[in-house]
Amino acid sequence: MDPVTAVGLVAAIAQLIEIGNKVTERLIDFTLEGDPPRAFKQIKTVLPLIVDGLQRMQGPISAGHIAAQTQTALHTVVQSCLSETQELTIILDKALPSHEASSWERRKKAIASLKYDKKIEKIADAINGYINILTFYRVVDISQNLNVENPPAYQKAFWLVPFDRNVSFVGRDAIFDEIERELRVEEGVQPKAALCGLGGIGKSQIALEYCYRRRKEDERCSVFWLNAATVPRFEESLNRIANECGLVSKEEAGTDAAGLLKHWLEFRHQGPWLIVIDNVDDVDVFYKEKMRIGKTPSECIPHRADGSLLFTTRSSDIAFDVATPAKPISIQEMDKVEGLQLARKRLPSNTSEELLIELLEVLEFIPLAITQASAFIAKRRKSVQYYLEQYRKSDATRTKLLSYEFTDHGRSWSSMESVAKTWMLSFETIRESNPRAADLLCLITFFQHQGVPAILLQSEGEDEFDFQDAAAILKAFSFIDADEADSVFSTHRLVQLATKWWLDKEASSETEKWASAALRSVATQFPEPNSHPTTEYFTLGEILLPHAELILQHEFKTPSPEVELARAKLLKSSGRYLHWTGSHNEGRSRFEQSMQINLEYLGEKHIETMASTGLLGWTLAAADEDPKAVPLLERLVELRKEVLGDDDFRTIDALSDLASAIATTGNLLKSETMQREALARSERVLGRQHGDTLNCMEHLASVLNDQDKEAEATSLQRKVYAGNLELLGPKHRNVLTSGCNLATMLSSNEETYDESYELFKDIIQKQREVCGHDHRDTLVSFYNFGNLLGKMDSPEKGRDLFIEVLRDIEDGPRKNFATTQSLKRMIESCLW
Repeated sequence: MDPVTAVGLVAAIAQLIEIGNKVTERLIDFTLEGDPPRAFKQIKTVLPLIVDGLQRMQGPISAGHIAAQTQTALHTVVQSCLSETQELTIILDKALPSHEASSWERRKKAIASLKYDKKIEKIADAINGYINILTFYRVVDISQNLNVENPPAYQKAFWLVPFDRNVSFVGRDAIFDEIERELRVEEGVQPKAALCGLGGIGKSQIALEYCYRRRKEDERCSVFWLNAATVPRFEESLNRIANECGLVSKEEAGTDAAGLLKHWLEFRHQGPWLIVIDNVDDVDVFYKEKMRIGKTPSECIPHRADGSLLFTTRSSDIAFDVATPAKPISIQEMDKVEGLQLARKRLPSNTSEELLIELLEVLEFIPLAITQASAFIAKRRKSVQYYLEQYRKSDATRTKLLSYEFTDHGRSWSSMESVAKTWMLSFETIRESNPRAADLLCLITFFQHQGVPAILLQSEGEDEFDFQDAAAILKAFSFIDADEADSVFSTHRLVQLATKWWLDKEASSETEKWASAALRSVATQFPEPNSHPTTEYFTLGEILLPHAELILQHEFKTPSPEVELARAKLLKSSGRYLHWTGSHNEGRSRFEQSMQINLEYLGEKHIETMASTGLLGWTLAAADEDPKAVPLLERLVELRKEVLGDDDFRTIDALSDLASAIATTGNLLKSETMQREALARSERVLGRQHGDTLNCMEHLASVLNDQDKEAEATSLQRKVYAGNLELLGPKHRNVLTSGCNLATMLSSNEETYDESYELFKDIIQKQREVCGHDHRDTLVSFYNFGNLLGKMDSPEKGRDLFIEVLRDIEDGPRKNFATTQSLKRMIESCLW
């Protein structure tokens, strides 16, 4: 070794370190004052790397551990780098302001510095070249392992898994079979498998259990565990494994441990190995973010035919990418048997199976939720019954239980976990990568968890691809599911609760914002009240009603006029649907609420206020025969005449409804006069075969029949039935109602008993099919038909019919409706 060369090299390194540190400090100060030219930023980045590397070399050089020939080569490189740095110092003296410079001088210098950009860029390129040379030397130096003994050519299998076995692990046998299938590949192909699913569904626990099973099956197999949640955690995992395998010392952990470990596993490791890469949840972290050595985590994964890779990720998209050509293994909720096994391991042994199943159902068989609930019950020394009682109290209580923190096996020992906290990480990842997907998740949270149609989620005018892309991300994270056409979506109740918890943590206004958006969406999409509803009306109403019911129950903290008016609109439209389907009392209640809101915010002359007032007046008159309908409808007729005019179809409709209301007070002659006026106006304005005209005609027929003017009443009702039949088809509800009314009129005349009998049979058959066995209209038809049978000397048939109807009522979903109970009492009275 040449001492002169050594001294010269050490001196050059010291000089370069000193100049490099000074230049870096000046560039940092300059950068803090504004946005410097690109070349300045580049120099500020690379110089500290050179300084760090040279400082690491000083010790071995001074100790004489480097050969003379290598020192000479290094001296040339360091001198060249020093020369470039000195030239850089001269340029910076010209380009950068001094510490004492005024603000004006600093701005002037900043602008002038742009002309040096190309010169500095050349220096930066030269320095980069020297960095590459020094880096290459350092990697080779480390691979020779000057300070650490080489790992043995043959070694026992390594076990570097940072968790002990989970004694509470149960089931999942089908998943292990799937893993084995995916890892059985053709010769020369690297075995890979990827577990994907909802956070807390058990992916890491399955991977951990697989590690222990693999070690038992093959003692020669080394097993390693990498945490890929963040770049620092990934680097930490790599450094720990490289150190434990003897590739680097603890002091060398900042070197290219990743490169050394990859090379060793690919070419020098003896025997098979398995690496679990856990928590690959963020595509940017794994594929784009750089580690300190300038590589991404994905670039550090070793590839070898007898080296297996097992990934865990919350995203099926990432699972597809990392496992290709293997198929991702989707982890679903536990089945009933597995859930019971897990619950029995963690909960008091005296808990009944019935209670355990109740608990599992509310927790949707999600392992982390079961474990969390078990921890709560054990720590608080409560029973499963107590937990269920608390859980069912309210959304607020459920959210508290869902955010209860505990330590979970296989997770960081120093961190407390909860279902809500676990999913929040995914929520934030989604928001960063695709804000529209996060918005979609927030919106679906305020609907029922199943059967959510796309029309409630897709914004007006939104690009179909953007919507599908956002939905695909949520599906990839297992937060939502959809049918094949992506037209109907579903989610987990627990996901909805966790999302609300996340929104509340962000700001209470966020919760109000998305509840309001959900309300507006349902109010916009719910079918408008209709006097002649189609099949599509009832189909859409049935789909949307559960979501309308849920959002109407939401308690807004500070409801705005916009929110209140949306509520009024939805109360009106859903109330009409409910009235059509037999829930008359609920329908009337909603009409009244809608009217009151509209009166407060819009006034009595607004179209919306008059619409909800009209529906309330109509149902009070037609269904309840309530005299309060008369003053309400009288005022409505006045308002509509004033605002819309005498011949507007809505004014005519209100006039006819008012006439029906007056009939309930006993003033049949006045009612008849008004009905004739309404009918004449409707025929002139809308035409004789218009649906509204036929409604007016039916109202007139009814009041005539009440006055025993049977001939004219029956004649008009025949026209109504025939007109509706032609207009709407044989199974429309309006047709069936007008048919029942005609059959009832015919049943009052002995000469038309047979016609009435046949018509009743036909109508009832269709009503049972269209409306349901226990619908109000069906029960009315049955009641009137039974009375006809009594008139036709067939009392036994009538009795049998009534018994059958009572059985239908008991078995039907409407048995507790007020109208159903009233009709039931009427039918029962006929049996006494």
